[in-house]
Amino acid sequence: MAKSDTTRQLSLEQENAIDLLIQGKSDREVAEAVNVSRQTVNQWQNHDAVFIAALNARRYEIWGSQTERLRSLISQAVDVLDSDLSSEDLRLRQSAAVHILKAVGLYGADLKPTGETSPDAIESDWKWQESLSSLLGKT
Repeated sequence: MAKSDTTRQLSLEQENAIDLLIQGKSDREVAEAVNVSRQTVNQWQNHDAVFIAALNARRYEIWGSQTERLRSLISQAVDVLDSDLSSEDLRLRQSAAVHILKAVGLYGADLKPTGETSPDAIESDWKWQESLSSLLGKT
């Protein structure tokens, strides 16, 4: 009797295959390294839930560690942009400014002020919102 997918363990070949796939190796390279056919590697990746779950978990693990590494570089990156903003090179200054505006979500954003400038219009808008809320049962 076969083990259920929730308790089945990966074979040594499958664990090694995951390591190689994470490194960016092709199905053919993985198959040769773990001594199985390319079709077997393909089958694991597309039809073996335990293998797929383990591969995805490893990808998440690596993604998380690399994300933390990138976060640790933010301070240095901001220092570089800060320095570039003081450069004599106009193109470098402009590039740094654009990068900063993009990073904070202001590049290309519509910053035109919105909202009423008349107290009567503001109060009217409040009354309309209140009426709408009571109609929708959100008092």
